[in-house]
Amino acid sequence: MEGNFYKNPISVIWKAKSNLMPSYLFIIWMIFLFGSIIGVFWLNFIDFSSFKMEEYFSISSTGLTLTLALFVAGKDAFRDEDLKKLASYESDEVKKGQALIDFIGPYVFTALLFLITGLISLFGPFVKTPLDPLYIKISKICYINMLSLGILSLFNLVITMLNDVFSSAFRK
Repeated sequence: MEGNFYKNPISVIWKAKSNLMPSYLFIIWMIFLFGSIIGVFWLNFIDFSSFKMEEYFSISSTGLTLTLALFVAGKDAFRDEDLKKLASYESDEVKKGQALIDFIGPYVFTALLFLITGLISLFGPFVKTPLDPLYIKISKICYINMLSLGILSLFNLVITMLNDVFSSAFRK
């Protein structure tokens, strides 16, 4: 890992894509996604008439705050030497620095999800464009499912942090 990923945090997500979420959480999210699509378009049991995007800003900002708190807690489970070992670890299968990127990637992914949902809920109510009702429904489904992906990813961070703390108790 060379340089600083600050200029392009999406590259961290891309490099850590296989380590962002466990498959069972991704499957749960896919069930939510397909369930909401089916519930809106075919079975008509999801009603967005009371949906107000601006009400979700506090959820998004809280998600960002919790992601930062979990990152600090997760980082504190490691000593500086451990983080340096992650940054310099290299093997035939793993490029140098990939272990550290795999540690940081889920935090960047979760933060980006809550950033996007927060910005949409902040600015979305002020954007008035004549859209077909179908596109409005699709955008609401996308928004709700992006928010649910953020919540599932936040749960993943909690479990990861707890695992790191548990493992650090047995580290020499």
